[in-house]
Amino acid sequence: MTKREPFVAYIRVSTYYEEKISPEIQRSAIKAWADRNNANIVEWINDLDVSGRKTRRKISNALKMIEGRTARGIAVWRYSRFGRSRHGNAINLARLEALGGRLASATEAADTRTAFGRLQMGMAFKFAEYESDRIGEQWGETREHRRTAGLPATGGKRWGYIWHQRHLDDAESVIHREWYEPNDTGLIVTNLYERIAEGESMGSVTQWLGKNGHIGTRGKPWLQSGLSRYMDSGFAAGWIRYHPDDCDCPPKDPDSTASRGALCPNRIWIPGAHEPIVPEDVWEAYKEKRAKARNTPSGNRKPAYALSGLMRCARCGGTASAAGGATYGAGKVLIPKPGYMFRCSKMKDNRTCDGVYILRSIAEDAVLQRLVDWSEAIEAEAASIPQQSNPDSSTPRQRINAARERLRARLAEIQQQLDRQTDLLTRGVIPEDSYTRERDRLTQEQTGTTAELAELDKRTEEQEAKPADYQPIIRGLIDRWEITPVETRRELLRSVLRGVWAYPKSTAPDGTEVPAYAVPVAIWEDEPRPIGPRANA
Repeated sequence: MTKREPFVAYIRVSTYYEEKISPEIQRSAIKAWADRNNANIVEWINDLDVSGRKTRRKISNALKMIEGRTARGIAVWRYSRFGRSRHGNAINLARLEALGGRLASATEAADTRTAFGRLQMGMAFKFAEYESDRIGEQWGETREHRRTAGLPATGGKRWGYIWHQRHLDDAESVIHREWYEPNDTGLIVTNLYERIAEGESMGSVTQWLGKNGHIGTRGKPWLQSGLSRYMDSGFAAGWIRYHPDDCDCPPKDPDSTASRGALCPNRIWIPGAHEPIVPEDVWEAYKEKRAKARNTPSGNRKPAYALSGLMRCARCGGTASAAGGATYGAGKVLIPKPGYMFRCSKMKDNRTCDGVYILRSIAEDAVLQRLVDWSEAIEAEAASIPQQSNPDSSTPRQRINAARERLRARLAEIQQQLDRQTDLLTRGVIPEDSYTRERDRLTQEQTGTTAELAELDKRTEEQEAKPADYQPIIRGLIDRWEITPVETRRELLRSVLRGVWAYPKSTAPDGTEVPAYAVPVAIWEDEPRPIGPRANA
């Protein structure tokens, strides 16, 4: 019996409604294709509700299986499931072919091992790209229509309102419009705006919501960042906020979850069709307070501590922020202790993590000691390597750029050699079989070099970095730790550290108490996995 060829099946369900082909339909079609073509599906990879324009998809997992020789190719329902991005498809397909794998469609009869089959596949990708552009234009028209109707760009639930979707009433043969109706939560929303307008902080009202069990429209406790975005949108005050279509800000990153408008300060405010639940005077007072907080160059808006923004909770992996307190001194004098510790932000905001408390002094001492350890290890490694006449002193960026230029130059050379071989064949200088052998060799090298260049384009400076690259910064921090300004020290630490993970106090197997401790993680090291948000988990 002939051995079945191993394939990995890739299923993608689009974010676009009309493109939502169910995973079951795709799976059954791929199974039928495998039976017809003597293939064995060794792994099923699902990308659900993911746009084909994104490049950071699970397709990379399939490519790793090809690289590991556990599969010979990738099977998809249609070629459009592989992706709709011109750049992303070229990179992934080049990598797949460089690894000796092939792409197969369960519903489109094209043998990609032949020239005509590859032509068919290329045409399918071009049509998928056209469909993607068409869908994008339709979404633009939809957003414009909703804007004219006084509706937010995307439908969905809004806190403080009941969302009535647009629907057809078969009994009355009437289409009921989409609209938003205020609900009982609106009183809480109005109260929050009033409290912030009177001077209370966003962090304080977020904690109040968490302590009193109030959740957002997704059934989860509020975080300060999410509450800020909702309240700043002005929806509860009767406004719809849009980003100008003709804005000259940078285009959206297809791999980012943030919209183009979310990263741009330019806004257009138009009255919404819904009923406001926040009075206009309260909304104006709220905006004034928020603008004052953003624009006031106070000391509180600068990093007060060297590890601000770098601390992480080892339980949940989230951020840990500075917190203060007070103690009584001699004569019962209250002595404030601002920022003397760090605590888990999720624990502070909504109690979804049991969190961690750690003294700031302990975390900073751990960082300084770790810097000393890294410096000694770097110097010991350098001493063990024979001295070179021209040691490499380039930066990670310079090394990436140099490698990129080298590969591009090699691609140009290969193309010149291909052109020369074609010219020699045309003039009858070499026989066709010699031309074919050299063309195939050069084409194989061209494919491999293209894939190598694509992999290099994915690499970041952090991935290319070596500990020795950071030795000057580390030595400078160690030698001038106490005299370096906090803001400068923080910026230098951010260039060396991924973060500082704070671990809660615990009990060792022998019953001894282990106090809370901090683990600094360098740029060239992997992030530690969270230990779990609950202490008794």
